[in-house]
Amino acid sequence: MSEWNELAHFLYGKGFWYADALREIRGLTEEQLYWVPDENSLPIIWQVGHIAHRECTHISYFLERGRGGVLRVPERYEVFGTEWRPLEHLHKWIESIEDVFAWVKDVREKTYAFIDSLKPRDFHKPAPGADDGLSIAHWLFITTCHTALHIGRIQALRAMIENAKERAC
Repeated sequence: MSEWNELAHFLYGKGFWYADALREIRGLTEEQLYWVPDENSLPIIWQVGHIAHRECTHISYFLERGRGGVLRVPERYEVFGTEWRPLEHLHKWIESIEDVFAWVKDVREKTYAFIDSLKPRDFHKPAPGADDGLSIAHWLFITTCHTALHIGRIQALRAMIENAKERAC
């Protein structure tokens, strides 16, 4: 395995603590996962699903396109896409928390498999589905930055739920 593969694995949760949404929510109840501070906010469960939705979309569309294996976001998980959804809508579309967790784990495992399939030179190639000219490495690392942003939101919501001080990194 190359240093590029090792770095990508690190940034996708094999070392980097701001990359594993399921780790951040350990011990929370279903009620806590759906809690919002006000009607204009998105709950923790949405943050978790959104991380997987964007990872699946980025890996599939920007990175794997043209390589044969394309991940798809199941229709029932489009609720975690880029449009804001009210809490009632989330309750309607999310069949079970455990099902969401299983999907999140599956997306991450497929991401690891994709990273494993890359040769060192592949990281520098333009991403097949991206019109911006950015490389596969760029898109892999943009996705981890996006994940870290939502991990921060999860941590802030969790601090509110637990009436605790927000973690300062």
